[in-house]
This record gives sequence, structure tokens and C-alpha cells, in this order.
Amino acid sequence: MALKTWEEVGKYQKDVSRIITNSYNQNRISHAYIFEGPNGTKKTSTALLFAKTLLCSNPNGYNPCNECHNCKRVDNLTHPNLFYVKPKGKVIKKEQVTSLITEFSKASLEKGPRIYIIEEADKFNLYSANTLLKTMEEPGEGIYQVLITENYNSLLKTIISRAENLHFTPIDRNIIKEQLVENGIDLNIANSVSEYTVDMGSAIKIAKDFQMINVIKLVTDINKAFLEKTVSSIILFKENSDDILNSEEITDFFLTLMIFYQKDVLNFQLRRLENICFEDELDTIKSLSEKMSQKYLENNLAKMLGLKSRMKYNINSKLAFDEMLMCLERGYKYATFCSSDTI
Repeated sequence: MALKTWEEVGKYQKDVSRIITNSYNQNRISHAYIFEGPNGTKKTSTALLFAKTLLCSNPNGYNPCNECHNCKRVDNLTHPNLFYVKPKGKVIKKEQVTSLITEFSKASLEKGPRIYIIEEADKFNLYSANTLLKTMEEPGEGIYQVLITENYNSLLKTIISRAENLHFTPIDRNIIKEQLVENGIDLNIANSVSEYTVDMGSAIKIAKDFQMINVIKLVTDINKAFLEKTVSSIILFKENSDDILNSEEITDFFLTLMIFYQKDVLNFQLRRLENICFEDELDTIKSLSEKMSQKYLENNLAKMLGLKSRMKYNINSKLAFDEMLMCLERGYKYATFCSSDTI
């Protein structure tokens, strides 16, 4: 989702918005910035808004109009004064930076500042990084640079020393949840997805993915089955196991949501209701919390988290999930506690 104003940036990245707008108002915009932080924190959208701010023909203070020819060309990455570079393969090659420098050495086709944005700037090889340094040392009048990275410490110190660093923090989960609900997403789904990821783009994608929504329903059905002696959580899982185990992403999503649900049971028992993820499942969560001691719930969570860390290795996921569900089911239905190494 494109950002159109610096007030919008402020919803997600308050400090970044404040620093850039203050610099703009004081005519002290830096010629080189490093936008660094986790994936999904609006770094690229902010970089493109920065470009529009500098190139807009009809700005409203520090905000671009988003309607003029220049703004629309920035949106489409077709403005001749905007240069957008991404790695080719695993690295940003020297030829890419050399080509960029060559363009900047030519007379501009249009009046106004020129801006280059480099995605995944930590993927410079040594030659391309050293080539870029030359432009950072003497950028020239009206030339601005934005380097975007998730791995700030991988950048050369000489590059870091020549740019102003702006740190992008993970987006608040409540903001993600609100955005999902505003887009018509069910509250239970919005809660689950916002707990799972702080990447707004991924959150929207997951919340509209039919398979992911089915996983959320399966997790709630399995936990309800723990209260019914005539329904087996293991059979429910087996009926859906092919869909879950055929994708690493869906496998991780399923296990993570199972962990969230067990955390909800513990949080309900401890009266930490503000931390409940599955808000629509309070009746089930309450009933489950009444069946087990705090210590047992904490032990189960520790085992499940241990399983999550082991999933990155080559283990039998189907067998591991069967054992996990068997352990939980025995505990909730029959007060039969599993050994510490079952999950």
C-alpha cells in the first residue's frame, strides 16, 4: 500500500516522519539516507514518498500532491530523475552502480533534483560498494540517495559514515489489526494474523488467503475438540494434514497459532485478558484453562516452542504434530500427563 503523506508515515514510523519533515521545513534534507529495519516496516514506501516530496510539481507543504505528472511517474517508477536499483541475483553488481553513476554524470533530461533508491543495499559486493562510495563522497548539487536494508551491520562502515541513518521499527500489532478490520477482515482472523506477522503486506496477503483462513479455523476446531470426548483432534488434523504439511509457510503458521492458543489459555488463567489473541474463543479458552494447572500449561508451551525451533531441521513433521496433539488431548480430556519429551 503506497504512502501518500508524511502523516501516514507517522502512523507506522513516527520518528522517521518527524525527522524528515523537520529537515524539509528547515531546508536541511540530507543528501544520503540509510533506511534500515525489519521487513514490512514501510521502508520502500517511505523512500518513494521521499522521492515524490522532492519531485512534486504542486506540493502542499512537505506533502506531495499525488496528482501531478511527476508524482504519477514516481508511483510508476518512470520518472527520468528517479533511479531504482535492486540486486540482480544475490548481489548488487559493480556494473549496476557504474551504470547509475554514468547516468548521473549526464545532463538531466528534466529540471529538478535526482534521486536514487537502492533496495537491499547490504547486498553490495566489495567492488560495487567502493564504486558507490565515490558518489557518496561528492554527490553533487541536487542529488539524493536512499539505501534500504534489513541488515544494517552488513553495510561497509565507510558507507554508514556518509549517510544519515533512520531506523524503522516493527509496526505495532494493533495498527495491523485495525487496518485488517478496516479492510473487512474478521476480527478472529485479524487478531491471529497481526500476532503472526508485523509485515503489513504479508498480513494482508495471509488474511485473504483461503488456505491460511482454513488453518485458523482448524486451530480453533482442534482446541474445541479437546473438550469433547467424542471428537478427536488427531483425526481433525489428519483430515487436513496434506494441506498443512505441503507448505513450510502453512506448517509454521499452524504450529504458531497452536502456540498462540495455548498462550491464550494460560493468559486467561492468569487473568491477562488483554493479551488474548483468539478473542472470539473466550468460552473455549475459559473451559480449557479450568482443566489444567498453570505449571502444566507452562510446560506444554515450553515443549511446543521447542518443537517450533526443531522444525527447521529435517524432522518428521506429521509424527511430531500427532504426538503434540495426543499429548494435549490426553491432558485436557483425561488428565493424563505426557512425559517431558513427548512434544
